[in-house]
Amino acid sequence: MSRSIHEEKAVKQFKDTQLLTRLLSYAKPYWKMIVLCIALAFLIVVADLARPYIMKVVIDGHINGLNRPMLAAGAEQAESLKRYGRVVEWDGKSYVRLDEEDAAAAQASPPEGAEAVQIVRTDGQYWLIAGWLSSPQAAVQAAEADGRAAVLSEGRTFAAAPLDEAALAAFRAQDYAGFVRLGVLFLLTVIGAAALSYLQSNLLQYTGQTIIFNIRQQLFNHLSRMSMSYFDRNPVGRLVVRVTQDTESLNQLYSQVVVNLVKDVIVLVGIVAVMLHMSVELALLSFTVIPVLALLTFWYRRVVREAQRRTRTILSRLNAFLAENLSGIRITQLFIREERQREQFDYHNTAYYRAGMRGTVINSIFQPAIGMMGNLAIALLLWYGGVKVIDSSITFGIVYAFTHYVRQFFQPLMSLAEKYNQIQQAMVGAERIFDMLDEKPAIACSDNPKHLPERVRGEIRFEHVWFAYNEGEWVLKDVSFTIQPGQTVAFVGATGAGKSSIIQLINRFYDIQKGSIKLDGIDIRDIPLDELRRSISVVQQDVFLFTGDIASNIRLNDHEITDEQVREAARMVHMDDYVRSLPDGYATQLGERGINLSLGQRQLLSFARAIAHQPQILILDEATSNIDTETELIVQDALHNISQGRTTLIVAHRLSTIQHADQIVVMHKGKVREIGNHYQLIAQRGYYYRLYELQYKEQSPYRPAR
Repeated sequence: MSRSIHEEKAVKQFKDTQLLTRLLSYAKPYWKMIVLCIALAFLIVVADLARPYIMKVVIDGHINGLNRPMLAAGAEQAESLKRYGRVVEWDGKSYVRLDEEDAAAAQASPPEGAEAVQIVRTDGQYWLIAGWLSSPQAAVQAAEADGRAAVLSEGRTFAAAPLDEAALAAFRAQDYAGFVRLGVLFLLTVIGAAALSYLQSNLLQYTGQTIIFNIRQQLFNHLSRMSMSYFDRNPVGRLVVRVTQDTESLNQLYSQVVVNLVKDVIVLVGIVAVMLHMSVELALLSFTVIPVLALLTFWYRRVVREAQRRTRTILSRLNAFLAENLSGIRITQLFIREERQREQFDYHNTAYYRAGMRGTVINSIFQPAIGMMGNLAIALLLWYGGVKVIDSSITFGIVYAFTHYVRQFFQPLMSLAEKYNQIQQAMVGAERIFDMLDEKPAIACSDNPKHLPERVRGEIRFEHVWFAYNEGEWVLKDVSFTIQPGQTVAFVGATGAGKSSIIQLINRFYDIQKGSIKLDGIDIRDIPLDELRRSISVVQQDVFLFTGDIASNIRLNDHEITDEQVREAARMVHMDDYVRSLPDGYATQLGERGINLSLGQRQLLSFARAIAHQPQILILDEATSNIDTETELIVQDALHNISQGRTTLIVAHRLSTIQHADQIVVMHKGKVREIGNHYQLIAQRGYYYRLYELQYKEQSPYRPAR
């Protein structure tokens, strides 16, 4: 059983590596732009990762900085303290705060002439103690020792001196300055990241749109080279989906996914590095949810690709059905089939809706699941990190920064989930696009072409030609005949006899299976297609007009045809007066398929088109069927003039239109039954005679009794 044209054949399955390799080959010419975007992405990531760390420095270094360990030295050793940071002068001494690493180093090897000091608070009073507490959060208590002020903590007694408001202001001055400095730095990272993101986004869109432009151009050029058999198998709606929506699915891949995927990976690596640097314990705790994410991703990858494939297949059917039914809307309304067509559209529309909802449900499970894992990681962090802050093992600033980094860690994972969906859409679109591009045109040019002379004589010879549209279903069987240069040859026969197939074969819209067809002694399979078709003009029964004005439909964007030649061609078919009577003349815009012209006018315009291109071989395929008798006489006279010196082939059912032909080829069931001129064939009293007698008997007012 033959397959319905709307049943799309199985698309070739590609490996992901194959698809990615081919997709990236389109981006190769723009590698410098992509590298620049990746560099910008790296800078954006640095700016994003810097902000939580700045907040950590603000909290631990300035908000809680007053309690950090310090070194104190006399004026003569003040210079040696500057290597640790900003030096504060108070009460004749110099003081400098230490971070954790410097404090550990100073404790292991105290600088010469410096002493350890620290500011603590108890009962609303600040004290400067001699020595360091094991933790800034350690409990302290004011006391007296040997008649001097002291602070008790962790079972130890520290000599202490009370600090007044002036002293606190001196030590706090660097914190206020730090707030300004870090606030400005924070703002610069925000502005810088925004500016870089804007630049990167525009560069990516330019690159992506340019690549998609090239892919669409390649697809259209490829389709233009495909043979008619390809379009017999593929409805227009399906091909439109391939060129528009399937390529648009790739746009996100090039303009967003590729570079931002690298950016997300950089973010993840950067966050992991920073988290491990700040606290290995908290980092490992945060990563405990990653195995669950891996399982979710594996499941998502498997189901979403299949869902995307099904959605695209059903969308192709929907578009094909829609294009076909809108083209045939007159027939639908004429035969009152609106309700039936609505039912069929509802069937396709419902299937597309369900396929889309399946993809939506899959995404609605995957993305919230990732978000839930992120919140679970934060909950673990707050529990464990909070305990560690109370135990004084970790500072509050580290826990605060970790909560931001965990959120930032799962944001790219969420983004990767979305990008993964986009990648799957792109992969499905790429499969369909490459499946189309990999299909070779059935009509291929010869590797060793033979060129036609500038002036074609027009001799056409069929030698034992066998042809079938479908394998084994022969339409032409061992057909042989010769058409001499300049002859007018007509083909007649019953419907399905093979007349139009002969015309299609001369243009190489299809290739024969056996035998040969020669033009001026050269096998047409050896002639470049452009040369072959440039020497032939065809006027068909079903005239196709493009959207545009009348002049452009005659010259078909061949700018070598002048306006005067366009008007001359119209005059030869007696259409010039009508066109000039229109308000815009030859600039009159035609509706879709020339809907604002009558069938006869469209036919005349197609004659003018053929004449304007001045072919050496003219083919008329039922070309006068839509023209009234009076106009046909005018056109016949014009064709008689332009066919002088040209080989002319005519396919006709009305025998009155081909009686002047030099030769008539009578076809029956795919075979040549008779060849001769009108009078010779009448005399033979064979197939042609019976066709002639039948037609003229129908035209006679006399009807024999039955």
